[in-house]
Amino acid sequence: TTPGAKEAAVGTFMTLMANDCYDKKEQQTFHEGIKKLDDACQKANSTSFMKATPEQRTSLLTALDKEAKEQAKSKGKDDANHYFTMMKQLTLFGFFTSKPGATEVLRHEAVPGRYDGALPYKKGDRAWAE
Repeated sequence: TTPGAKEAAVGTFMTLMANDCYDKKEQQTFHEGIKKLDDACQKANSTSFMKATPEQRTSLLTALDKEAKEQAKSKGKDDANHYFTMMKQLTLFGFFTSKPGATEVLRHEAVPGRYDGALPYKKGDRAWAE
């Protein structure tokens, strides 16, 4: 019932950010990571990432997230981030700062009202974006 990354043009955002904001080493890690992601999906599911089922994608991304967290524990100061960490960060940043992400998924007020530290919250309510 909510828009997704496609509707928010997250892929275009990720490419722009990686090319314009990352240094050469990070760009290389990111762009090689796209190929690694597809190769990992092909190996695990005998299909490309884009043709994989939602369940296959979720399983692969969960495994990559775990792998990235393990790598982060042991990486040195000068080591690049795991490609999946870069993709995940850019996906979240791109989506929640997009118009669909901010206005249709998060609660958004262009001109915020007063501060209310005791705003009622019901389980399942969306978060606020201001």
